[in-house]
Amino acid sequence: MWGMESPALDLVTHGGAQPGQDPVPAPRHRRRVRLVPVPPVPVEFTGERAGEGPLTMGQLNIHMWLSEMPSHLYALLCAELPVPAAGPAGPVTLADAAGAIAALVARHEGLRTTYRPPGQPRQHVAASGVQPLEVCSLGEGQWGPEDRPAVAEALLRWLRESPDPQQRAMRVVVAIAPAGGDQVIACAAAFSHLAADQAAIELLKRDFAALLAPPGGRPLGPPGHQPLDQAELETTPAERAKAQAALAYVREQAWRIPHCLYALPGARPSGQSLAVELSSPAAAMAVRHVAARTRASRSSVVLAALCAVVARRAGYGELVLPMSSSDRFEPHLANYVGTLAQGSMATIETDGRSLDELVRHTWLRALEASRQGRYDAARRDAGDRVIARERGLRLNYDPFFNSLLPESWSALTAGVSVAPEEAAAALARTTLRWRPMPPNESPIRFTLGQVDGCLRLDLWCGDDGLLPRAEAESLLLAAERLLVTAGRGDVPASRMPEVTRLAPLAQPAGRILVDHCWVDVADVQRLLDEAVAPATGRVFAAAADRPLVAYLAATGGIRTPQQAHARCLAALAGHPTAITPRYYVICPAAPADPAGPAAWPPPLAAGPGRGAAAC
Repeated sequence: MWGMESPALDLVTHGGAQPGQDPVPAPRHRRRVRLVPVPPVPVEFTGERAGEGPLTMGQLNIHMWLSEMPSHLYALLCAELPVPAAGPAGPVTLADAAGAIAALVARHEGLRTTYRPPGQPRQHVAASGVQPLEVCSLGEGQWGPEDRPAVAEALLRWLRESPDPQQRAMRVVVAIAPAGGDQVIACAAAFSHLAADQAAIELLKRDFAALLAPPGGRPLGPPGHQPLDQAELETTPAERAKAQAALAYVREQAWRIPHCLYALPGARPSGQSLAVELSSPAAAMAVRHVAARTRASRSSVVLAALCAVVARRAGYGELVLPMSSSDRFEPHLANYVGTLAQGSMATIETDGRSLDELVRHTWLRALEASRQGRYDAARRDAGDRVIARERGLRLNYDPFFNSLLPESWSALTAGVSVAPEEAAAALARTTLRWRPMPPNESPIRFTLGQVDGCLRLDLWCGDDGLLPRAEAESLLLAAERLLVTAGRGDVPASRMPEVTRLAPLAQPAGRILVDHCWVDVADVQRLLDEAVAPATGRVFAAAADRPLVAYLAATGGIRTPQQAHARCLAALAGHPTAITPRYYVICPAAPADPAGPAAWPPPLAAGPGRGAAAC
């Protein structure tokens, strides 16, 4: 790959504009950011120890996930590493960056860890080695700190588009200005999710900036808790008890989570996926007001607004939401660089709450879910198989909401310098953009990427047949309206419909609420048709005081409710909005007109199909 030129990226650099700030209206100049790879710099590192041990629970969770989806969008996490305008002796040079990388890898064992063998891996920490520092040269001309945002964006794209056959824990690339004495303009890195989660990356960014700061600027303390230490700690009785309690909490929520939180009634999968991004300076201003008033995190303010909008639109009084947890509440985990990310769940009760009340409630429930987010993923999966069979649906732990914001108490208590009226005026600067995405089993997923200066919120529709682009845009704009109104004061529950201007979804005939799930009977009928073909079957919304009952003709392979239920479970993957029937009635043959339960002959067997046969 060396000596080959990456595709030119036309990007505008704005004088003085930094990530998180509003763009300067008039660009200083437009330049083509052309990255030309040159030979990498071998960076030698030496850590305090080598070691080998089992995976932590967080690593095991990621390993199991990546074993099923090795090319998932989030298998690698890419981030800009901050490069200050000046280093220890002036502008940051390639040698300065290499020294900081060597110190970073020596300091954090997860960055010099490999995982082998592939099937049941253990983590192996190297005491020393060489970390390649990849280098791209910029075009001729003057490059300086004001160009960093655009150059960093190009580096991040370059990392995502260039493969890494060695699958290292970390890749680092810098862009240098040839005319500036190898001055480093920007730096970016890609991290294996086995080595770091988003919270760990924020810590690495902090340490990298400190290592490049002038002497005495940001001293680093001694290395802290490492993944090998965490793996050993998790074998203690106290930690095992915590993990067991967390597992019990997640299992309790799994009995109530809907199979498909949000899809338009009657919608059919298209196989296409997209993301819609809301960029809103107005919502960013409003979030600061609500956070200061409620003393809650800014991400919780955004999540509460989304819950209010989605619950109303989808027809739920409470939302049982999969969340992404990265439990760092305990002191030894505060500066831990490793992956703690696991799926948890939070139950958000929306009915009757004003937005301020919902923000406080949401923050507490999200904190509780995060505290219950460290458990044995293999044991969870074993329990999930039982729950999925009993409930007759597929469980999905893809997070409903993922915040990439580093939160701090100072961010919650900082003074608000923007008047609420300014937020309303800034609505004219709101933009919506969309882009294609890889298909995803979760029909709806929000990612909060920025809240300072401009709120950037992604809605990823796993299948735009279930949740079209127009619907996604309407949700984002409704949440923005709610936030901007809340910036002027609390919004009572009675005003939510007026403020959001989003009506509940129409509930056509044949759409019923069963086991915490909104279900189209027609979807279940399509599932049954595929599962029992070529036999005849008919699903009824209710029969004999039972909901969602399937009548079907017996065949050689289907003579019991258990056999029918097993067939339906096996076909569920192709029917993302369906659940299995609650009750099966197996008859010797189908009537000439199977449209009503009374037309079917006396059954051979009947029952839920989950446990012992019932006649």
